[in-house]
Amino acid sequence: MSETLVFLYPSRKTLYELFEDATMAWEDSSRPILDPPIGAQHPGLGSLTLDVDRRLSVSDQVHAVLRQAIVDVRLAPNERISENSICRQFSVSRTPVRTAIQRLVEEGLVDVSPQRGSYVAPLRLDGLRDSHFVRRSLELALLRETATLWTPEMGVALRDVIADQARTIETRDPDEFLRADERFHQMLAGYSGRHGVWPAIQTAQTPLRRFHRYWAHENRLFDVLDEHRAVIDALDRGDAAAAHDALARHLDMVFVIFDRMSDEQQAKLPFDVPLRGPS
Repeated sequence: MSETLVFLYPSRKTLYELFEDATMAWEDSSRPILDPPIGAQHPGLGSLTLDVDRRLSVSDQVHAVLRQAIVDVRLAPNERISENSICRQFSVSRTPVRTAIQRLVEEGLVDVSPQRGSYVAPLRLDGLRDSHFVRRSLELALLRETATLWTPEMGVALRDVIADQARTIETRDPDEFLRADERFHQMLAGYSGRHGVWPAIQTAQTPLRRFHRYWAHENRLFDVLDEHRAVIDALDRGDAAAAHDALARHLDMVFVIFDRMSDEQQAKLPFDVPLRGPS
Protein backbone atom coordinates (compact mmCIF):
# COMPACT_ATOMS: atom_id res chain seq x y z
CA MET A 1 0.00 0.00 0.00
CA SER A 2 1.04 3.61 -0.50
CA GLU A 3 2.32 5.61 2.46
CA THR A 4 0.65 8.80 1.18
CA LEU A 5 -1.29 9.36 4.39
CA VAL A 6 1.58 9.03 6.84
CA PHE A 7 1.99 12.81 7.02
CA LEU A 8 -1.38 13.16 8.70
CA TYR A 9 0.06 12.27 12.06
CA PRO A 10 3.57 11.64 13.35
CA SER A 11 2.75 8.01 14.04
CA ARG A 12 5.41 5.58 15.10
CA LYS A 13 4.31 3.28 12.26
CA THR A 14 3.96 3.65 8.51
CA LEU A 15 0.63 3.16 6.79
CA TYR A 16 1.83 -0.18 5.42
CA GLU A 17 2.70 -1.35 8.94
CA LEU A 18 -0.70 -0.25 10.25
CA PHE A 19 -2.46 -2.19 7.52
CA GLU A 20 -0.33 -5.24 8.30
CA ASP A 21 -1.26 -4.90 11.99
CA ALA A 22 -4.94 -4.86 11.09
CA THR A 23 -4.50 -7.91 8.87
CA MET A 24 -2.70 -9.84 11.59
CA ALA A 25 -5.36 -8.89 14.15
CA TRP A 26 -8.05 -10.29 11.90
CA GLU A 27 -6.10 -13.46 11.11
CA ASP A 28 -5.46 -14.03 14.81
CA SER A 29 -9.17 -13.73 15.60
CA SER A 30 -10.97 -17.04 16.11
CA ARG A 31 -14.26 -15.53 15.00
CA PRO A 32 -15.37 -16.71 11.55
CA ILE A 33 -17.31 -14.60 9.06
CA LEU A 34 -20.94 -15.54 9.53
CA ASP A 35 -23.56 -15.69 6.80
CA PRO A 36 -25.84 -13.87 6.36
CA PRO A 37 -24.90 -10.46 7.80
CA ILE A 38 -27.41 -9.05 10.24
CA GLY A 39 -27.43 -5.60 8.63
CA ALA A 40 -28.30 -6.45 5.02
CA GLN A 41 -32.06 -6.80 4.82
CA HIS A 42 -34.03 -5.82 1.71
CA PRO A 43 -37.71 -5.30 2.60
CA GLY A 44 -38.20 -3.16 -0.52
CA LEU A 45 -40.25 -0.14 -1.49
CA GLY A 46 -43.40 -1.47 0.17
CA SER A 47 -41.75 -1.10 3.58
CA LEU A 48 -41.20 2.64 3.16
CA THR A 49 -43.54 5.30 4.48
CA LEU A 50 -43.73 9.04 4.01
CA ASP A 51 -46.00 11.34 6.00
CA VAL A 52 -45.86 14.27 3.60
CA ASP A 53 -45.64 17.73 5.13
CA ARG A 54 -47.16 20.00 2.50
CA ARG A 55 -45.43 23.01 4.05
CA LEU A 56 -42.09 21.60 2.90
CA SER A 57 -40.71 20.54 -0.45
CA VAL A 58 -42.30 17.22 -1.41
CA SER A 59 -39.33 16.43 -3.62
CA ASP A 60 -36.93 16.92 -0.69
CA GLN A 61 -39.00 14.59 1.48
CA VAL A 62 -39.20 11.87 -1.18
CA HIS A 63 -35.46 12.19 -1.77
CA ALA A 64 -34.66 11.90 1.95
CA VAL A 65 -36.74 8.72 2.39
CA LEU A 66 -35.38 7.02 -0.73
CA ARG A 67 -31.81 8.02 0.03
CA GLN A 68 -31.95 6.66 3.56
CA ALA A 69 -33.51 3.43 2.30
CA ILE A 70 -30.72 2.98 -0.25
CA VAL A 71 -27.97 3.71 2.28
CA ASP A 72 -29.57 1.31 4.77
CA VAL A 73 -30.02 -1.25 1.93
CA ARG A 74 -33.72 -1.52 2.54
CA LEU A 75 -33.69 -0.94 -1.20
CA ALA A 76 -31.20 -3.45 -2.53
CA PRO A 77 -28.48 -2.70 -5.07
CA ASN A 78 -29.83 -3.26 -8.61
CA GLU A 79 -33.44 -3.03 -7.41
CA ARG A 80 -35.81 -1.41 -9.90
CA ILE A 81 -36.91 2.15 -9.09
CA SER A 82 -40.33 2.79 -10.61
CA GLU A 83 -41.72 6.32 -10.62
CA ASN A 84 -45.26 4.96 -10.69
CA SER A 85 -44.66 2.64 -7.74
CA ILE A 86 -43.11 5.45 -5.69
CA CYS A 87 -46.02 7.76 -6.51
CA ARG A 88 -48.50 5.13 -5.32
CA GLN A 89 -46.49 4.23 -2.23
CA PHE A 90 -46.14 7.84 -1.04
CA SER A 91 -49.35 9.25 -2.55
CA VAL A 92 -47.49 12.01 -4.35
CA SER A 93 -47.40 13.24 -7.94
CA ARG A 94 -44.83 12.27 -10.56
CA THR A 95 -42.92 15.57 -10.74
CA PRO A 96 -41.41 15.56 -7.22
CA VAL A 97 -40.59 11.86 -7.59
CA ARG A 98 -38.76 12.46 -10.86
CA THR A 99 -36.83 15.33 -9.27
CA ALA A 100 -35.89 13.19 -6.27
CA ILE A 101 -34.66 10.36 -8.48
CA GLN A 102 -32.55 12.76 -10.52
CA ARG A 103 -30.84 13.95 -7.34
CA LEU A 104 -30.11 10.34 -6.40
CA VAL A 105 -28.60 9.80 -9.86
CA GLU A 106 -26.33 12.82 -9.32
CA GLU A 107 -25.28 11.37 -5.95
CA GLY A 108 -24.36 8.04 -7.55
CA LEU A 109 -27.05 6.11 -5.66
CA VAL A 110 -29.32 5.44 -8.64
CA ASP A 111 -28.37 4.42 -12.18
CA VAL A 112 -30.45 5.05 -15.29
CA SER A 113 -30.30 2.82 -18.35
CA PRO A 114 -32.32 3.19 -21.56
CA GLN A 115 -32.96 -0.56 -21.50
CA ARG A 116 -33.58 -1.05 -17.77
CA GLY A 117 -34.92 2.28 -16.57
CA SER A 118 -33.92 3.49 -13.09
CA TYR A 119 -32.48 1.14 -10.49
CA VAL A 120 -30.49 1.30 -7.27
CA ALA A 121 -26.80 1.57 -8.10
CA PRO A 122 -24.64 -1.46 -7.30
CA LEU A 123 -21.65 -1.18 -5.02
CA ARG A 124 -18.55 -0.02 -6.85
CA LEU A 125 -15.18 -1.13 -5.53
CA ASP A 126 -13.29 1.89 -6.84
CA GLY A 127 -15.85 4.18 -5.24
CA LEU A 128 -15.49 2.37 -1.93
CA ARG A 129 -11.74 2.76 -1.94
CA ASP A 130 -12.02 6.47 -2.77
CA SER A 131 -14.62 6.87 -0.03
CA HIS A 132 -12.33 5.15 2.45
CA PHE A 133 -9.37 7.32 1.41
CA VAL A 134 -11.30 10.54 2.07
CA ARG A 135 -12.82 9.35 5.33
CA ARG A 136 -9.51 8.01 6.64
CA SER A 137 -7.61 11.17 5.71
CA LEU A 138 -10.08 13.51 7.37
CA GLU A 139 -10.75 11.49 10.53
CA LEU A 140 -7.06 10.99 11.25
CA ALA A 141 -6.34 14.66 10.62
CA LEU A 142 -9.12 15.64 13.04
CA LEU A 143 -7.85 13.15 15.62
CA ARG A 144 -4.51 14.97 15.61
CA GLU A 145 -6.29 18.12 16.80
CA THR A 146 -8.65 16.30 19.15
CA ALA A 147 -5.65 14.77 20.96
CA THR A 148 -4.36 18.22 21.90
CA LEU A 149 -7.75 19.16 23.40
CA TRP A 150 -8.57 15.84 25.09
CA THR A 151 -10.25 15.81 28.49
CA PRO A 152 -11.41 12.95 30.73
CA GLU A 153 -15.00 14.10 30.18
CA MET A 154 -14.66 13.44 26.46
CA GLY A 155 -13.55 9.90 27.22
CA VAL A 156 -16.53 9.34 29.52
CA ALA A 157 -18.97 10.58 26.87
CA LEU A 158 -17.53 8.32 24.19
CA ARG A 159 -17.49 5.31 26.51
CA ASP A 160 -21.21 5.92 27.03
CA VAL A 161 -21.69 5.64 23.27
CA ILE A 162 -19.72 2.39 23.25
CA ALA A 163 -22.02 1.12 26.01
CA ASP A 164 -25.00 2.04 23.85
CA GLN A 165 -23.49 0.02 21.01
CA ALA A 166 -23.04 -2.97 23.31
CA ARG A 167 -26.73 -2.80 24.23
CA THR A 168 -27.75 -2.81 20.57
CA ILE A 169 -25.82 -6.05 20.09
CA GLU A 170 -27.78 -7.61 22.94
CA THR A 171 -31.06 -6.49 21.35
CA ARG A 172 -29.86 -7.50 17.85
CA ASP A 173 -30.62 -4.10 16.38
CA PRO A 174 -28.08 -3.44 13.58
CA ASP A 175 -29.72 -0.15 12.63
CA GLU A 176 -29.20 1.28 16.11
CA PHE A 177 -25.68 -0.16 16.26
CA LEU A 178 -24.69 1.60 13.05
CA ARG A 179 -26.32 4.84 14.16
CA ALA A 180 -24.39 4.69 17.44
CA ASP A 181 -21.24 3.89 15.48
CA GLU A 182 -21.69 7.04 13.41
CA ARG A 183 -22.36 9.02 16.60
CA PHE A 184 -19.08 7.77 18.07
CA HIS A 185 -17.07 8.91 15.06
CA GLN A 186 -18.93 12.22 14.79
CA MET A 187 -18.31 13.03 18.45
CA LEU A 188 -14.65 12.05 18.22
CA ALA A 189 -14.21 14.24 15.16
CA GLY A 190 -16.24 17.06 16.67
CA TYR A 191 -14.01 17.32 19.71
CA SER A 192 -11.42 18.83 17.36
CA GLY A 193 -13.65 21.90 17.11
CA ARG A 194 -13.84 21.62 13.32
CA HIS A 195 -17.55 20.86 13.07
CA GLY A 196 -17.73 21.95 9.46
CA VAL A 197 -15.63 18.97 8.37
CA TRP A 198 -18.10 16.29 9.46
CA PRO A 199 -20.58 16.88 6.58
CA ALA A 200 -17.73 16.21 4.15
CA ILE A 201 -16.97 12.94 5.95
CA GLN A 202 -20.65 11.99 5.89
CA THR A 203 -20.87 12.57 2.16
CA ALA A 204 -17.66 10.69 1.46
CA GLN A 205 -18.60 7.67 3.53
CA THR A 206 -22.03 7.08 1.96
CA PRO A 207 -20.73 4.19 -0.23
CA LEU A 208 -19.01 2.69 2.82
CA ARG A 209 -22.20 2.83 4.85
CA ARG A 210 -23.91 0.67 2.22
CA PHE A 211 -20.98 -1.74 2.17
CA HIS A 212 -20.94 -1.99 5.98
CA ARG A 213 -24.39 -3.59 5.82
CA TYR A 214 -22.89 -6.60 4.08
CA TRP A 215 -20.30 -7.41 6.72
CA ALA A 216 -22.13 -6.29 9.89
CA HIS A 217 -21.97 -9.83 11.24
CA GLU A 218 -22.71 -10.10 14.94
CA ASN A 219 -19.26 -11.44 15.78
CA ARG A 220 -17.58 -8.48 14.01
CA LEU A 221 -19.58 -5.99 16.10
CA PHE A 222 -17.81 -7.06 19.30
CA ASP A 223 -14.48 -6.33 17.62
CA VAL A 224 -15.71 -2.85 16.71
CA LEU A 225 -16.33 -2.14 20.39
CA ASP A 226 -12.80 -3.24 21.27
CA GLU A 227 -11.35 -1.06 18.50
CA HIS A 228 -13.30 1.97 19.72
CA ARG A 229 -12.10 1.37 23.27
CA ALA A 230 -8.50 1.15 22.08
CA VAL A 231 -8.72 4.67 20.63
CA ILE A 232 -10.20 6.10 23.82
CA ASP A 233 -7.78 4.22 26.07
CA ALA A 234 -4.84 5.71 24.18
CA LEU A 235 -6.25 9.23 24.36
CA ASP A 236 -6.90 8.85 28.08
CA ARG A 237 -3.24 7.83 28.52
CA GLY A 238 -2.13 10.89 26.58
CA ASP A 239 -0.61 8.70 23.87
CA ALA A 240 -1.69 10.49 20.70
CA ALA A 241 0.40 8.31 18.38
CA ALA A 242 -1.14 5.11 19.78
CA ALA A 243 -4.62 6.66 19.34
CA HIS A 244 -3.76 7.42 15.72
CA ASP A 245 -2.59 3.84 15.14
CA ALA A 246 -5.70 2.41 16.79
CA LEU A 247 -8.08 4.55 14.73
CA ALA A 248 -6.17 3.77 11.52
CA ARG A 249 -6.39 0.03 12.21
CA HIS A 250 -10.09 0.35 12.93
CA LEU A 251 -10.84 2.25 9.73
CA ASP A 252 -8.70 -0.06 7.61
CA MET A 253 -10.35 -3.20 8.94
CA VAL A 254 -13.22 -2.97 6.46
CA PHE A 255 -10.90 -3.80 3.58
CA VAL A 256 -8.88 -6.27 5.60
CA ILE A 257 -12.08 -8.25 6.15
CA PHE A 258 -13.10 -7.82 2.53
CA ASP A 259 -9.74 -9.09 1.27
CA ARG A 260 -9.93 -12.14 3.58
CA MET A 261 -13.37 -13.19 2.31
CA SER A 262 -13.57 -16.33 0.22
CA ASP A 263 -14.41 -16.11 -3.48
CA GLU A 264 -17.86 -17.46 -2.67
CA GLN A 265 -18.49 -14.80 -0.02
CA GLN A 266 -17.27 -12.01 -2.28
CA ALA A 267 -19.44 -13.31 -5.12
CA LYS A 268 -22.51 -12.69 -2.97
CA LEU A 269 -21.73 -8.98 -2.66
CA PRO A 270 -23.68 -6.75 -5.08
CA PHE A 271 -20.73 -5.21 -6.92
CA ASP A 272 -20.90 -4.02 -10.51
CA VAL A 273 -17.72 -5.82 -11.63
CA PRO A 274 -16.12 -9.22 -10.99
CA LEU A 275 -14.09 -8.92 -7.80
CA ARG A 276 -11.39 -11.46 -8.55
CA GLY A 277 -10.04 -12.70 -11.80
CA PRO A 278 -8.91 -16.25 -12.49
CA SER A 279 -5.95 -17.35 -10.43
